[in-house]
Amino acid sequence: MAHFPELSRRAFVAATTTAIVAGATSFGAGVQAATPKTLRIAAGEADGPKGTLDPAFSTDDPDSARISLVYERLVIQDDTFTPQPQLAQSWDHNGAADEWTFKLRSGVTFHDGEALSAKHVVYTFKRLLDPATGSPATPSLSAIAGVEAADDLTVRFKLKSPVVEFPSYLVNRFTYILREGQPEADIRTKGIGTGPFKVQQFTPGEEPSVFVKNEHYWRPGLPKVDVVELRSIPDPAARIAAISTGQVNVVWDLPRVGLEGLEKNPKVKLISVRSPFVLTLSVWADTPPFNDVRVRQALKYVVDRDRVKKLVIGGHGAIADDNPVAPWIHFGLTDPARQRDVAKAKELLAAAGHPDGIDIELFTSSATPGMIELATLYQSLAADAGIRVKITRTPESEYWDNIWLKQPFITSSWAGRDADAALSVPYLSDAKWNETHWRNPEFDALIKQARQTVDDQARGDLYRKAQQLLREDGGVIIPVFVDSIAASGSDVTGVKLYPQGHQKDFSEVDFAG
Repeated sequence: MAHFPELSRRAFVAATTTAIVAGATSFGAGVQAATPKTLRIAAGEADGPKGTLDPAFSTDDPDSARISLVYERLVIQDDTFTPQPQLAQSWDHNGAADEWTFKLRSGVTFHDGEALSAKHVVYTFKRLLDPATGSPATPSLSAIAGVEAADDLTVRFKLKSPVVEFPSYLVNRFTYILREGQPEADIRTKGIGTGPFKVQQFTPGEEPSVFVKNEHYWRPGLPKVDVVELRSIPDPAARIAAISTGQVNVVWDLPRVGLEGLEKNPKVKLISVRSPFVLTLSVWADTPPFNDVRVRQALKYVVDRDRVKKLVIGGHGAIADDNPVAPWIHFGLTDPARQRDVAKAKELLAAAGHPDGIDIELFTSSATPGMIELATLYQSLAADAGIRVKITRTPESEYWDNIWLKQPFITSSWAGRDADAALSVPYLSDAKWNETHWRNPEFDALIKQARQTVDDQARGDLYRKAQQLLREDGGVIIPVFVDSIAASGSDVTGVKLYPQGHQKDFSEVDFAG
């Protein structure tokens, strides 16, 4: 989710004319140090005074970019959402999958020289799980009953019940490892991590934030640049202008339409990755008229998914079928997507007691690129079936606080996740972020059983049944999966996008020559 007030193109251009890092420094006798390699990155959202370096409260793209420069996690995921080691060297469970042991890498140090050890991991997770902390991470980590240090480099997690996919639970935007003992008041702006860069300057609401190379980073030869400047540019046109003119070296999260100029610009490289990121239309399944499954299905049958793909995301994505698990993700369904059927939609509405159609209000915002376009296209498509949609556009700066989870019909967006997380975080009956108010005991039972099933094929069958149930009965419309798109200068190398969205790694970015 994202919260970002507007930053005008003119304001950005003015701000970027100020140099942040001085040039060469004299060392006497005519000898000068080389000018630092400075990488200037623009994120596609703005968080203003709400911004943070505290992983426990990471909420948007600038947060995750800053945090990924400074901190690291036990586990990351590759492009197929398969867990891979980062600060953890290996892991295993006790056979029942209700107790997991993680071995940490040796020789890793925090920015202040403190050695990474199990106590830091224990501190991090106990802080996330503590209700007094108030972190939104709690729903994602609810399976954990306790965490302890078995020795200096061994951490043991005890779970409330078996979870075969537990390592993936540790891959989210909140689980970066903190240094125990750092004053709580400093974590937001002066974070101490094990990552490739150290904080030089970060004040929430001020641009840019500045990070410098960690000379003692545990991965040899990295990072490849000396300084990273990170700023937020919420306006898509300003982001495109910034990368086109070379004011920044990398732009994160470009819009999926209007990129023709960048595609023809020899000084710019477009970078994309297939992602299960989704834009949704979500209704409260317990609120009239959406509490009738026939109405929910009618809302789904009016969607022309090919047109959504073409007009909303410029063809940069794949067709979805009201199911957040992409068909290329482990355990994903590969069934053909639902086809638009206006006659079927009218028939369902009539059977539900609405022969003359329905009037509904859809709340949207530019808080995520594409949501307004999706709402506008849906309004047109739905009208053919007598579904009269009134669109209420709200300010992007207050959308996630005042509209999301507070109105019965909204546009929304979700970062790509593995099968269990994609299904459970928004759609379990007791999910904190259950934006559809859909509560289905059969679905809940399928997820619970899948988590405890060691056999891969049997576990997959359970997850696929859950997807089928959500697709037919749930309150979410998911027309497309949206590719992630970034851009860099033609002289920039090593930029990599991850389909998880919040996962970023700038340590290998460099300048050619």
